[in-house]
Amino acid sequence: MRHDLLDKFLQDKQCLAVVCNQWGDTGKGKLVDLLAALWADIIIRGTGGANAGHTIVVKGQKHIFHLLPSGILHDVTGKINVIGRGVAFDPQAVIDELDILHIAGIDVKNFKISHQAPLVLPYHILIDRIGDKAQQIGTTGRGIGPLYTDYTARHSLFLNDIFNKDLFREKLTKYLASKKSILAGLDKNVAKEVLAHPHLASGIYFNPETILDVEAIVAKYTGDFANKLKPYIIDLEKFVQNALVSKKKILLEGAQGTLLSIDHGTTKYQTSSDCTIAGLAKGAGLREGQVDHVFGIAKAFYMTRVGHGPFPTEFGGLLSEKYCEQGITREQEKAEHADKIDEYLQADDQFNLGIAVRLLGDEYGATTGRTRRNGWLDLVALKYAMQYNDQSLTLTKVDVLDKFKKIKLGVAYKYLGPDIFYAGQELKTNQEIDFFPRFSEILYNCEPVYKEFDGWQTTISDLENYNDLPSAIKVIVDFIEQYTGGKIDIISVGPDREQTIFKF
Repeated sequence: MRHDLLDKFLQDKQCLAVVCNQWGDTGKGKLVDLLAALWADIIIRGTGGANAGHTIVVKGQKHIFHLLPSGILHDVTGKINVIGRGVAFDPQAVIDELDILHIAGIDVKNFKISHQAPLVLPYHILIDRIGDKAQQIGTTGRGIGPLYTDYTARHSLFLNDIFNKDLFREKLTKYLASKKSILAGLDKNVAKEVLAHPHLASGIYFNPETILDVEAIVAKYTGDFANKLKPYIIDLEKFVQNALVSKKKILLEGAQGTLLSIDHGTTKYQTSSDCTIAGLAKGAGLREGQVDHVFGIAKAFYMTRVGHGPFPTEFGGLLSEKYCEQGITREQEKAEHADKIDEYLQADDQFNLGIAVRLLGDEYGATTGRTRRNGWLDLVALKYAMQYNDQSLTLTKVDVLDKFKKIKLGVAYKYLGPDIFYAGQELKTNQEIDFFPRFSEILYNCEPVYKEFDGWQTTISDLENYNDLPSAIKVIVDFIEQYTGGKIDIISVGPDREQTIFKF
């Protein structure tokens, strides 16, 4: 890795952001870790909740974190890590993750949490886990959707409320009353089973008559949770404005991806927050204009999606989506298919090609453990996402495709559904389109139009300079820049921090 190039590029910048231009799982954590180590003073997680996940290695041991910022291991060097006001805050998840670090011999001293973070409560998780079985969206069951529903309905509690017991009880009782009909419709045995999960205090919140025990929730949140979290609470807006005045370097860490954004993602199959730079800046207590540079991440030259939803370039199409619904694990796929990867790469079977890419890229969800659906890089979707996140691109996991003879990029769609009105025009069956229709009922009826490129068929993980990359990669990079109108700044050629090539 050329540290001199990075230093030169960042020398006049005070606030950076890392966001995803796809459906998440693009390797944001690696770039955040790199920038946290080499540049940032403050790292702020600004959106999402415990439905996001990233892997942090502590003394050789991998741990999955959902809410702590990816720069948390740099706390020991004085870096300040912050959970912003835009994060759906689950106190049990944060305490569990702090305990993991403590057991590993790392006690954080510079961790901060916005007092305005909306609070995940047991009924959010309960409703999410029972409700998704009916909706079949494929949520992580962490209560994020129901929390944001309450937030927009002005029925949300905030982290600051747990430090005021009487007020917390008053608000909780009032908001639970508005959910009386929902709770009354739940199967009590199913609710008891969900609430028995260790993350939900192993059943103490369950009441056989009312399903939820208000006093048990009050006691846990204003007692144990409040005592453990109080030292970390700050006024985020005041904190970040003071940091800007003091010339501190601020790094914003996004969660999920733009194609999952509640404002811009594929309808119904979305998360409940805005995953773009606009949502991230707001969730971190900043204005979008205060961000000097946005690193927009995209996997290359393939992409992934977890859960349900349209995915035009998916290897194996609907067969893959249904297969991944089954909860196949990493270990199961390795046992059955690991010795067939080379065979799958030579064949024309797109479904098996997806399995090969999943194994080569270790594409299994950090939060859920679910197999990630995968397919060729969709430039139509990428160009759409980039309009919300600036024109800078970081390409990750390029090394995963080292063995491929041919690479395909989606450059348009053929609409195969019935004639339908969309955005001021009539879409006709078999019409070719070059725009991203975020309405899922339309996108499900789109098949990709590809442009094919030669692969490079050599190992690239030990390369440090852009000029040393195989010409086949540079041809594809040039095409992506021309198609999207963007500028590729960074190419990741391996999971290690040092396996990063700068194209500044």
